[in-house]
Amino acid sequence: MEACISIVGSILGSLTRKAAEYTVDPIARQVSYLFKHKSKFQNLRDQLQKLNDARQRVKEAVNAANRQGEEIFDDVNSWLTKVNGICDEAAAQLDGDERKAKQRCFVGFCPNFKSRYQLSRKAEKEANTIAELLKDKDRLDGVSYKPASEGTATRAVKEYEAFESRKGVLDAVMTALKDANLSIIGVYGMGGLGKTTLVKQVARQAKDENLFDEVVLTAVTQSYDIKEIQDRIADELGLTFEKQSDTGRAGKLRDRLKRIRKVLVILDDIWVKLDMEALGIPYEGEHQGCKILLTSREQDALSLMGSLNNISIQILKEEEAWNLFKKKAGDIVQRPDLHATAIEVAKECAGLPIAIVTVGEAMKNKKNLSDWKYALNELRNPSKRNFKGIPAGAYSAIELSYKFLEDEEHQPTFLLCSIMGHDAAIEDLLKSGIGLGLFHGVNTIEETRYKVSALVSNLKRSSLLLDGSTFERFDMHDVVRDVAISIASRDHHWLARDDEFKELSNEETMRNCELICLQYAKVCELPDHDQLDCPKLTFFSLDSEDSSLKISDNFFRGMQKLRVLDFAKMYFPSLPLSFCFLKNLRTLCFSACMLKDIVVIGELKNLEILSLRKSKIAVLPGEIGQLIKLKLLDLSHCYKLKVISPNVLSRLSKLEELCLLSSFDRWEVEGHEKPRTNASLVELQHLPHLTTLEVEIPIVQAMPKELFSAKLERYRISIGGKWWRNYKPETSRELNLKLNKSIHLDDSGVKTLLRKTETLLLDAVKDAMDMLCDPDTEGFPHLKHLGVSNDSEVKYLINSMELASCKAFPLLETLSLFKLNNLEAIYYGQLQAECFGQLRKIGARDCNMLKNLFSFALARKLGHLEEIDVSNCENFTELIVEKREEEIGDDDILEFSQVRSLTLENLPCFIGLFNSEKKLSSSQQGRVQSIDGNSTATSLFDRKVMFPCLKKLWLACITVEKLWHDQLPVTPFSVENLTELTIQNCHNLKNLFTSSMVESFVQLKSLLIGNCNEIEEVITMTEGLLEEERMRKMVFPKLDNLHLWNLPHLKRFCFGNPNEFLSLRERRIVECPVLNTFHSDSTRVGTIVGNEAGKSSISTVNSCTDVPKYLFNEKLAFPNLQQLHLGWDDGMKERLDGLRLAPDCFCKLKVLGLVRFPQQLAIFPSYLFQLLSLPNLESLQIAGCYFEELVFQSEGVGGEEKPASASMVLSRLTELWLSNLHELMHLWKEKEGFQNLRILRVGWCPILRSNLVPSSVCFQNLMTLEVYKCDGIIKLVTHSTAKSLVQLREMRIIGCRKIEEIIEGSDGNRDEVKDEIIFPKLNLLELIGLSNLESFCSSANHTFVFPSLATVFVQDCPKIKTFAQGGLNAPMLHKVRPDRWADEREDWIWEGSLNSTIQKLFKEWNPVEEMQNSVEDQGNPSTFNTQST
Repeated sequence: MEACISIVGSILGSLTRKAAEYTVDPIARQVSYLFKHKSKFQNLRDQLQKLNDARQRVKEAVNAANRQGEEIFDDVNSWLTKVNGICDEAAAQLDGDERKAKQRCFVGFCPNFKSRYQLSRKAEKEANTIAELLKDKDRLDGVSYKPASEGTATRAVKEYEAFESRKGVLDAVMTALKDANLSIIGVYGMGGLGKTTLVKQVARQAKDENLFDEVVLTAVTQSYDIKEIQDRIADELGLTFEKQSDTGRAGKLRDRLKRIRKVLVILDDIWVKLDMEALGIPYEGEHQGCKILLTSREQDALSLMGSLNNISIQILKEEEAWNLFKKKAGDIVQRPDLHATAIEVAKECAGLPIAIVTVGEAMKNKKNLSDWKYALNELRNPSKRNFKGIPAGAYSAIELSYKFLEDEEHQPTFLLCSIMGHDAAIEDLLKSGIGLGLFHGVNTIEETRYKVSALVSNLKRSSLLLDGSTFERFDMHDVVRDVAISIASRDHHWLARDDEFKELSNEETMRNCELICLQYAKVCELPDHDQLDCPKLTFFSLDSEDSSLKISDNFFRGMQKLRVLDFAKMYFPSLPLSFCFLKNLRTLCFSACMLKDIVVIGELKNLEILSLRKSKIAVLPGEIGQLIKLKLLDLSHCYKLKVISPNVLSRLSKLEELCLLSSFDRWEVEGHEKPRTNASLVELQHLPHLTTLEVEIPIVQAMPKELFSAKLERYRISIGGKWWRNYKPETSRELNLKLNKSIHLDDSGVKTLLRKTETLLLDAVKDAMDMLCDPDTEGFPHLKHLGVSNDSEVKYLINSMELASCKAFPLLETLSLFKLNNLEAIYYGQLQAECFGQLRKIGARDCNMLKNLFSFALARKLGHLEEIDVSNCENFTELIVEKREEEIGDDDILEFSQVRSLTLENLPCFIGLFNSEKKLSSSQQGRVQSIDGNSTATSLFDRKVMFPCLKKLWLACITVEKLWHDQLPVTPFSVENLTELTIQNCHNLKNLFTSSMVESFVQLKSLLIGNCNEIEEVITMTEGLLEEERMRKMVFPKLDNLHLWNLPHLKRFCFGNPNEFLSLRERRIVECPVLNTFHSDSTRVGTIVGNEAGKSSISTVNSCTDVPKYLFNEKLAFPNLQQLHLGWDDGMKERLDGLRLAPDCFCKLKVLGLVRFPQQLAIFPSYLFQLLSLPNLESLQIAGCYFEELVFQSEGVGGEEKPASASMVLSRLTELWLSNLHELMHLWKEKEGFQNLRILRVGWCPILRSNLVPSSVCFQNLMTLEVYKCDGIIKLVTHSTAKSLVQLREMRIIGCRKIEEIIEGSDGNRDEVKDEIIFPKLNLLELIGLSNLESFCSSANHTFVFPSLATVFVQDCPKIKTFAQGGLNAPMLHKVRPDRWADEREDWIWEGSLNSTIQKLFKEWNPVEEMQNSVEDQGNPSTFNTQST
């Protein structure tokens, strides 16, 4: 017992000494390890459970995102990787450690204090680590993002011709884009010269040359719509807008663009100065990495946009024009009797590409001289109509092409296309064309659709239409559009131009008018008279987002011949009563409208097409059932539609197409005693002509027998669930089945649909195996896309023992397998040659019994395969397997000639790309013999499987020891095409590749390496090189992004050869504790020595033993590096102190990021001062550090520290981002500051005190101010600082719980003249989650003026009673949103002024307090007076 007490005493003594040594670790904590060990372990157990729950939630979110085809953020994957390791390790050791902590010593008389202390302390440390991971999880901003599809900007430009006259313009634009001093560039010239084609080529070339990370292009046009421009840009960026306000959309787009390091935004065909703030495009230096390229017909328009470099484009030279004409018209122009006239025709096109192309296409194969003479005469007598920027020659050329159109259907279709807008949908053309009766000789809508597609194709071949973004869309050149509208106006009395809106008041014009299109006119009011007298009008279209626009009840009374009526983005509490006079109406469309009472539509007995697509409507009334001639009903994306009156659908006996995608799904089940209050699926059985059906059926029991008939030709049907939120249809016949119990496929008709389905998604479908192997499906002869997920029964997708013909999936292009826990192989048995022959993409995730993807024989047939992704498959051993029955020679090579992307992730049993069932031990595969006969490490790539076109390689959590064999030449692996290489959690790798391979990585743009425990160097010296070869420079010509993180044994990037990174713009180094130098000459160099037998042996020469001192040295060149992120480790000071840099190293560095600097660094360390002083540095980002204030020091004489000149160093910085600085009390001292700061973001700095900055600080250049979760701030800025915010455009203050007011006012006499504070450019103000905020400014001594303020969000600020005590003026503000996700028109609040609106919000948020105040204040009139507008 005395010994036991002695041990306790020694431990306590040790603890006392430890407490004296480490003041931050009190003795109480040390003692608690002995006597509170149970609570320590219980806390760890609780934290571990929380982490497991959080991991599961994140995994489910990741799985959902994967099913939707979205990309997972790198930080999410990194977090899951860390959590998986910690959870597995902690769970395995927790019980054992807890038992050990309870063990006793000295025959059980005394606890084992030493063991208890160590294990208890370990448990606390692990619990703290888990707590940090849980915090990291809370900081994750979503788990995924929608990948941007190949945008129009980066597609091949098939129209571009490399003429000499265009080369100079192209080169001038490319030079301007490379000029760091130019942010806006313009190209101008008259319509039809090819400006759009030129900038498309610029976009493609800029992306190919790696000038920008993203390039987006959108047409603006004369009648532009801001939301459509935003949607087109967002679509190219993979960005989606949810329910967002105008400013919310702009803010989200702006944030997305700002997150791209270098982005080129091309705005094509501008006519007036655009409001870039409203669009959401950073400009005027707001984002240095954003360049804007504009095109216009007028140079003045470019100058108004601030473009200082405007480049002119001229007509083609005569020889160029003739060569282009010959190419389009064909060899017929060389015929002797036509040649001279053809030359004259080409000359009349006046060197305009648009005229040359359209006339050339029109004259193709015209064999009669009379046709050519007629064309020449038409071109020499141009129309007298004139449009700004369109020469007469171009007009005549396009009109000639129009006249040469083949028949009476092509001409009116072409004219109708001219009012459809850019990137128009063929489906919209179909609806309008049917309504106007344009298409003849067809009986059904499906037949008409085929005809419309053929007409559009013919017009494209005539160069009068262009390709759209998809095969279902089309576009039209602006010059062609103008000419078409001109022809229609002249010949058919159309009103379809903005400047003709005034003609609505001209009675004579209206009496002759046949079409009115106000789709893009900014209509805010209609003519004063009650109705328009338009007896010939057949088409009327109106688009207006002004909710105040009213249409009188009699407006349509004088339009009784109207056949098409189209509304967009309008608000209808009820429809005009004059609708009942539209007896001839065939097509009625409401697109993205707000609708309530639409009963009057039931009077339109001749209606054939009714579309409410994307409209907000809750109830489809019973009167719709009176439309007995209706053929198409489109209710898709009407997400608020909850009721379709019973028997409405069944009464539409002529209905051919019903679209309910992302819309009504509350189908009632037949057979209940109560009368139905909603639609039933049984009603669909009463529609004998139905050929198109888009429907969601979440409740399987609602399905009657024989629901789906063989007549269905086009369908998108979801049973048991809904289509994914971002799902975009790819084919015309699609099925999505999510069934947890079996259904009778024959009874419902599903099996009939399976035979001709093109897209099939099976999610948790019981008996899915039987469905896939059912002989009645005939092997899915039309299937192009197959997804199977969440099934524990499926063993094989194909079982040839059950499929008689086994000609399964002959057209399959994509195959996705997810969470198939029992899947052993893709097929079983023998396959015929047709199977999988068209496969392009295959992905397998969480299929734990799957061992491989293909047999060698099957893999040989996959000549179209482009993408392979295998992840989280526990027993997956190889990609390709040689079956026992296969006979494969040693020289047989498998080449995936089209594969562009290969992903192998979290495959713990993975051996290699190829293995054979015939080998006794598959673990020997992938090993080669070294020169001396000894076995070398397992490598991933060898001669057996080749990927000559591989561009993207992602490897994570696999046990491969080498990527490439040292002894094999690089060429077979064709790494010269590789652009992205990502390696994570590959713990057996010691390096990535050899120095001799570097010259092959000519296309490599991204190199990411993380969480690899054994990597010591990225590039290892090739053995046997001569000295001159060792000193040859290693160049990465296109490497743009280099990221190294959590590499505990990484000593250097490379050694020996000097390195040059010509294009590197971002480099991150985080948690690499032993990275002593980036480049080293210190290595043990292997040399090959010859012997008499002609063989080689390896001897090792130790060339140098000095330890490198500096992280960077003069042998490294990063001439284009723009971002550098450094994470702390213990040796950083030694490696960066006295930094040696080559003259061109970091010369373009713009962003410096610092992460996780330790507690002992209370101020910015001096050894980083050289980086901070780089001449082009613009942005400083600091996260997870313990700086108490931003005091910058440089090293003085004799090693003494002295404060650096703030004006010298800080004045160059334009962006400052501070995050998770838990000890930061002040940003900087009174005399210091960032005079030229444009963006300031401060988040999670909990003890920032009082004001954000001292009152002496001025922010005269600040454009964006964002403050998040800074609970120590009471008053954001003083009134003197507020006065300097003359450039501020956006202010976001979120989650600062103690803040009481934004602007701290002055104390003075209220009777004095009030001090006016103006925010001239502030457009957006967000105040969210400020629980103590009482006002923007409580001082009555200040008035505020906000001339540009358009959007204010005030959310979760329950104490704010008034905005500004002294009054305010905000003339542009007409709404306040109490929720940043508030609906555009339904949820905003406005009471005439900002102060009054805030007061109303306060009453809504505090109803009890308001009631009490009302009682107390009765009889006491308020003396409060506000000044507002």
